[in-house]
Order: sequence, then C-alpha cells, then structure tokens
Amino acid sequence: MKNVNTRYGSVLPGLVAALAFTCWIIPTSATAREWEHEVAIYGWFSDIDGTVHHPGGPGSGADFSYDASDILDNLEMIFMGGIASKYDKWSILADVVYMDVGDSKTKTFKAGSGSIDLDLSSWIVSGAVAYEVVNAEHGTLNVLGGVRYTTVDVDADLDVQWALPSAAPQSNVSESEAVLDGIVGIRGRIILNDNWYLPYHADIGTGGSELTWQLFAGVGYRFSWGDIRVGYRYLSYDFDDDQTMEDMALSGPVMGIGFRF
Repeated sequence: MKNVNTRYGSVLPGLVAALAFTCWIIPTSATAREWEHEVAIYGWFSDIDGTVHHPGGPGSGADFSYDASDILDNLEMIFMGGIASKYDKWSILADVVYMDVGDSKTKTFKAGSGSIDLDLSSWIVSGAVAYEVVNAEHGTLNVLGGVRYTTVDVDADLDVQWALPSAAPQSNVSESEAVLDGIVGIRGRIILNDNWYLPYHADIGTGGSELTWQLFAGVGYRFSWGDIRVGYRYLSYDFDDDQTMEDMALSGPVMGIGFRF
C-alpha cells in the first residue's frame, strides 16, 4: 500500500475520463425510458480479520480479528450502497462501503503476546463496466472489468511482550494508505421462477495490492418496484508484507433492498 497523496493523487482524473469514455461507447441515442437503473442500500454484517505490521518486533506482525458483534458494539460510522445502470447488454456498476470501527483486544502476535488497541476505518469503492453474454430463460451471465479503490486508515497502539527481550515493548502505528486495483469478474442470476432468483458475483484483481478477490452468492425476491436480497459476501486483500496493513478480509451475511426506475 502507498500513501494516497504520493501515488494516486493523479489517478482520479483518469478514472473520471475512463467513465466518460465508457458512457460514450454505450449508445448515446438512448432515452431515459430505455435505460434501467437500480439503487441498492444494504447491510453487511461482516467479520474483519487481518494483520497489522509492527515495526519494532521480530516477526513483526499483529493478527487481529473482529466478529460482527464486536463491530456493531464499536461502530462509529457505516455506509453501504450500490448503483447499477443498464442499457441493452451494457451495464455501469458502482459499489461503496465505508466503515469506522475500533476496539481493544488481547492478542497472540507472531513473535510474542500482548494487546492491540485498533481504530480502523476504510473506504472500498468499486466501479465496473459489464457486458451481458448470456440472457436465457433460466439465468443471465455478465462479464465485467473495472477498478477497486481502497483506503485504509490505521491507528493501532500495540503493547507487546516479545519473545526477545531486546525488542520494543510498545509502539504506535498510525498511517493512511490506499491501493487501486484493476478487477475482472462475472456476475448474474439464476432464475427460479417469476419472483425468486439466485444472484451471484465473483471478481479478482491486482495492482496496488498483490491480490484482491471477492465472492457473493444469495437469494432474491423480485417485486414490481425492486428486489429484496440476502446472501453471503467475502472480500479479501493481500497487501505488501512491509506495509502497515499486511492483509485484510471481510466476510459475512448481506441483506439489501434495491429500487428500480
């Protein structure tokens, strides 16, 4: 992971230009009635697991794990939502997750034991363009390509008793970092009947991180005005080992509602 200002400050204008180009290649003669839009709001009851790099100790890694109940107890702010716009076989997709959590835990470190007081906040913003390759009676399949932009603000106080007495017993890690990854994947739904269906999504990517990948599967019910969906989502990052956040994974059930217009 790299500092936002030093590496990615010039990337955002390029993303805006790419989105503008995408909108241009989709037929510009479309009227509002020909486009289909959906705005989704959802709750992700996610566990968070990861490793914070400890600069002063041997082995230098502090593993942490928060289950969904920990996050709800210590949640400071959260926002989750998505937008999808479709014309003919083309779709433009966006998904945003923001969370800010903090807690104090007793942990087993890679080369010692002690406690970690961690305040973690993160933006996860994904944007993609999808093309429908299958639209059949029993399901759809879209291929997609896009980017995932992730910021991680880490403020960790580590009070560690290392195996080697010469190692630093305590330190503070405070850093704001970001990664931008290119992603490719598939998404769609398996249609059970006029109302029930099984949505799915899978993507994988790299770039600013060594590897990121995501899986989602669930069940949905379709109304005339929109959909209600429940499922399970897993999102994983493998960052550079020498950065503050070495790895992070979010996983748990998702419940959401989408409005079509």
